[in-house]
Amino acid sequence: MPRKRSPDLLRAVGRRVAQARQDRGFTQEQLSEVIGIEPVSLSRLETGDRALSLTTLGLISDALDFGLGELIGVEADLPKPGLSPQEAELLRGFGMLAAAKRDLVLRLVRELAD
Repeated sequence: MPRKRSPDLLRAVGRRVAQARQDRGFTQEQLSEVIGIEPVSLSRLETGDRALSLTTLGLISDALDFGLGELIGVEADLPKPGLSPQEAELLRGFGMLAAAKRDLVLRLVRELAD
């Protein structure tokens, strides 16, 4: 049975890879060299014309210092450049909290930081 592909998902993930690459200051040529593929292949991945293998996506996430989930989570914003995956996760979680819980988290962080 042939595999079904979602062109919309491939394009969305490809756009996220391209944005993550640009945020980290890589050209397509630089990133393709780091992960061991041809620049034209990376270009096709970023436009959604070619499906990403999990292995290639893992290499990209390692090279760009993004978690796999951050690259494929097309509904969420990419973390800001310079944030570790843990910092990005904290910011996402903090953003989902109600105001009272945000105040509680801020007090806890201030207490722990002293």
